[in-house]
Amino acid sequence: MTDVTDKNEFVEIRETEPVDKADWIVRRISDFGGFENVSDSVKADVFGFDIADISGSIRLFSDVMKRLEIKLTGDELYEEFQRIYDESVGRDAGKDKAEDKMWNRGRGR
Repeated sequence: MTDVTDKNEFVEIRETEPVDKADWIVRRISDFGGFENVSDSVKADVFGFDIADISGSIRLFSDVMKRLEIKLTGDELYEEFQRIYDESVGRDAGKDKAEDKMWNRGRGR
C-alpha cells in the first residue's frame, strides 16, 4: 500500500504477472498451426531474438522447443536455431542500412 496523496489515502499497488515469453511464443506458434507449418521468417518475428544476447536467445529457443515437445538431435536443434537467428540478424542488418540511407539523405548526400 502506498500513500499517494499525502492525506493518508492509500492506494493498493497490484503487480501484474510477468509475461512468460516462452509460453507466449508457444501459443503464437500453435495459433499459426504448429512449428513445422511456420516459415523461418514468421518464426523470427515470433521469437524476436535479441541479437546482442545470443546465449539468452539459445536458452529461449531451447525452452520453447521443449515446451512444444519437439525432439531434435543437438545438431538439428542448432541448425534450426541458426536459420531463425540468421533471419533475425539479416533483418537487423537491412534495417541498419535503411537507417543509414535515411541519415545520409538528411545530411544532403
